[in-house]
Amino acid sequence: MKHVMTFDIFCFKLAQKYPLLSCSEYTAERRLKNIRLFGDIHPDRHCLHLLSWHEYTSNLKTYADCPVLLYHMPENEPLPKRNMVVLSGSCELKELVNDTSAIFAEFEEWHEKLHEAEEKKLSPETAIDRLAGYMQMEIALAAGQKKGFDYATIKKNDCDPMGIYAASPDEMTVFLNTQQEFPESFHSHSVKAYPNLYNGLVYYYNFFMEDEYLARLLGIFPDSGFASGQLRLFRYISTYVEKLYIRHYKDKYRQQKNKQFVSAVRTLLQAGEIQSQVLHNLLEPYGWQEEHTFQVIKFNQDNLAKNRYAMEFLCSSIEERFPSCCALQIDMNIFCVRNVSLENKPQEFGQNLSVFLRDNLCNAGLSNEQKNILRLPILAKEAEDALHYGPGKHPMLWSFHFSDYILDYLKDAMTEKYAPEELEHHAVRILQEHDKIHHSCLTETLRVFTEQKFSASAAANAMYIHRSTFLHRLKRIQELTHINFDNTMDRVWLTLSFFISPAEQ
Repeated sequence: MKHVMTFDIFCFKLAQKYPLLSCSEYTAERRLKNIRLFGDIHPDRHCLHLLSWHEYTSNLKTYADCPVLLYHMPENEPLPKRNMVVLSGSCELKELVNDTSAIFAEFEEWHEKLHEAEEKKLSPETAIDRLAGYMQMEIALAAGQKKGFDYATIKKNDCDPMGIYAASPDEMTVFLNTQQEFPESFHSHSVKAYPNLYNGLVYYYNFFMEDEYLARLLGIFPDSGFASGQLRLFRYISTYVEKLYIRHYKDKYRQQKNKQFVSAVRTLLQAGEIQSQVLHNLLEPYGWQEEHTFQVIKFNQDNLAKNRYAMEFLCSSIEERFPSCCALQIDMNIFCVRNVSLENKPQEFGQNLSVFLRDNLCNAGLSNEQKNILRLPILAKEAEDALHYGPGKHPMLWSFHFSDYILDYLKDAMTEKYAPEELEHHAVRILQEHDKIHHSCLTETLRVFTEQKFSASAAANAMYIHRSTFLHRLKRIQELTHINFDNTMDRVWLTLSFFISPAEQ
C-alpha cells in the first residue's frame, strides 16, 4: 500500500521547528505531492504553496483551492478563512524551502522503511524501533493478560514526560487488558482512543487472528495542535505491525506447540530410530499413525538459506495452508511431510500446491506416496532427486514428481560406476566401428529397430525406407554381430544400451 503525505503530517513535522497556526478551513487530510513557490506557472491543488503575505493577498483567486503555507503575515491581521497554515514570526525563505523539502524526503524514507519491514519480515519490535523516532511518539505492544507492556519504545530509566510508568503493574494491566473496564474496545479493529488516563493522547489498534484477540498496539503522544498528523502515522503502521506480529506469533506458537513432534519427524527423515511406543505417543495427539500414507516434499526458493526468518515464515505458511503437513528445516533445506491419510480431498492437493508455489515463488520436488512412516528417509531422497532432475528438464514447471524422473535416475545410477561404453551390448560397438569405416548407418538402424519393439515393418516406416531395404540392413547387422533377435536377454541389453547412450543420428 502506498501511503501519502497529508497536510497534518507535514504540519506536525514543520511545527517541530516553526510556530504554526491553523486557519478555520484547514483540511488535515489533504494529500500533498510536493511544495511549490510563488511564480510557478500552474498552481496545483495537490501541492503545498509557500506564499508570503503579499503574494497571497495579491492572488486570492489563483490560490483559492490550493493548500497554502503563509509566511511574513502582519501581526495585526486576522487569520484568513482558507485551507492554510500560518507561520508566525520571521523566517528566511531559503531556509524554509530547504526545511519543507526535507520533510517530504524524510517521509519517503520513512515510508520505505515501513515497506522494508514487511518485505524483510522483521520482528514487530525491530520495525517499531525503526519507525517510532520519525513519528515522535512512544509506541508499545500489550499482549495477552501480561502486566504492563509486552514491549515499549520508552524504557523505565528514560525520561517519562507523559507519566507512562506512573501506574503500578496491576493498574497497567487493568488499563490495557481488563475487559470489564470497556469490553467493547476488544472487539474493534480500527484505531481508537483510550480514555485519557495520561497527560497526552493514547490510541490503540487491536490485533486479531481468526477473530480472536491477540494483542494491541498503543501510540502515546502529546496533545498538540497537529496531533492528527501523528495519529495518521500511527494508522499507517498499525496494519503493518499487525501482520508482523501475527507472523511471529504463529512461528512462536508453532515452535512451542509441536517441538517434540517436529523433532520426531526430523529424526525419522534422517533415518534415525525411535522406540515404537515413544513414536506412537508422539504421533497420536496429532492424529498421525505409523501405517498412514505419507509423501515428502522438498521446497526450493532463491536465497532462502540466507534468511532464517524467511525459512521460518515459509514453514509456517506451509502448515497454515496445508494442515496435513509438517514442515521443518534440515541443514538449511525445507522439507514437508504430508500425511495423505488425514486429507478429505487428497486429489486437490496438487492444484493447491501449484498455487502456493506460484504465490511464494518456490519450486518443489515430490516423492511417491507410500504407507508406513518409517519409509520417510527413502521418500526424502525421492523428493531431493525430483528437485534435482525436474528444473533441468521442465524449467517452466513449479513442481516435479519423482515418478516422472525415475528413468533419469536409473540412467545416472547405471553409469555411476562404469562409463556407458563399458555397459553397451557388443553389437553396438561393432556397428559403430563399421559405420565409421564404411560411412553406413547400421547403428542407427539397430537403434530404430530396438525402439520399435523389434518390428521390421514399424522400423522401416520410422526410417522412411522400403521394408526390403530394411531387411537387407538387418541381415548385414546379423552377419557382423551374430546377434539373435529372438533372445530375450539380447533384446533387454540392446534396449538398455541405447537408453544409457543413445546412438548419434
